[in-house]
This record gives sequence, C-alpha cells and structure tokens, in this order.
Amino acid sequence: MPRRPPPSKQLQPTRTLMPGDLYCDRSPQCLGTVLGSCVAVCLWDSQLRFGGMNHFLLPNRPSNSEFSPKFGDVAVPQLIEAMLELGSSLRHLQAKLFGGAYVLHAGDPAFAVGRRNVEIAVAELRRQRIPIVASRLSGTQGLVIRQCTECGDVWVRPTGARERMPPPPPIETLGLTCSANDITTAMVIQGEDGLPVPVRTRSTTAASGECQTCAASHPGWRRA
Repeated sequence: MPRRPPPSKQLQPTRTLMPGDLYCDRSPQCLGTVLGSCVAVCLWDSQLRFGGMNHFLLPNRPSNSEFSPKFGDVAVPQLIEAMLELGSSLRHLQAKLFGGAYVLHAGDPAFAVGRRNVEIAVAELRRQRIPIVASRLSGTQGLVIRQCTECGDVWVRPTGARERMPPPPPIETLGLTCSANDITTAMVIQGEDGLPVPVRTRSTTAASGECQTCAASHPGWRRA
C-alpha cells in the first residue's frame, strides 16, 4: 500500500506580545503583536532554527526610570542576550524590523518617536553585527505582525478599517544590509502630503517561506 503523507505541521497557538514584552524559546512558536510608533525586533537563529521578538515603546531609558524592555536600548540587548542564553551564536542571528509609524497625526514629535525607535534598534543590532534582512517601517498606519520562530518568516498586515483600502506603494530596497545610514535615510522620506512614506526592505537572504500555515488561514497577510 502507498504510504500516507504525514499530516501538515501546525503552529502552536499565537503568543501575543504587549508593549514592553519580550519573548524567545527553543520550541516552535507563532508570536504576534500590534505596532504603531512602537518597534518590534524579530530575531532568528538560522543554524538552530528558533527565534524571539520584543516590542518596545520608546528609544531610550531615562536615568531615573526602571530597567525595562519597554525602552529600545534595554529591549534589543535583552532579546539578544536571551537568544544567546538559549544557545545561539551572534554569527547565526538575523533580524527583521517592524513599526516606527507616524500614527498620531499630531505633528513632527510623534513621527520622531517612531523614527528614533528604529534608529536605536538599528544601532544596537549594528553594534552586535547582526544583519537586518527585512523590514516594514514608517508610513502612517499601524501593523499587525506574526513571526514563526521555527522558519523565521514574519507575516504582516495593516491595522484598522483602512486595511480594506489599497495601501500607498512602498519604497522597496533589495539587498539591504545592516546599515544605520541606509535605514535612517529611508525613514525620513516623505510623500507629497508631507507624511512619512512606507518603507519595505527585503534581502535575498530572507526566509524561504516554509511557514505557509501562518498565511493560509489569514488572507491579506504578506510575508516581510
């Protein structure tokens, strides 16, 4: 008798990260979060095939504030350290960045928060020489993201009712490496209305799309 093919692999239920959260684990997970001006760094170990995510609100921790991952200069090093404690090596880590949007429409300071969040993430990753292989940054709309920690895929869709409207065409940059200048330069690009333009970067070393389960049941999601 012909052998029956094995059942398709199912992801574990989504673990949702709230602002200030950080999570990584060696077991396969599907991590999710919702971003506006906040930023999420998704790390993945290409050798051991596991990953983690953080979600931070502000770039820098004030000197009189708690040592919390709600600040980027705490959250990014803590996520890297958590990956290393689980057996990762820096040379096997890669990163994907999301968020940093201008969503408050209250003037330049609101946009500056998102931009500075991106800048601190890039600076911390560059300091550890961790390549950024994909990103979806800036723009005027929030994002919902899901990360499969087993294959490294991250799936993205817009938030709110406007997700039914065609999004403005993003600026795409292929083959982007971890360059603070590249990303921060892209972040200040504005459209004719003076608002930040969505920026999507994707390198040829990004994940190969093994995790079809995440997208199959969620029409409208796109792989970053």
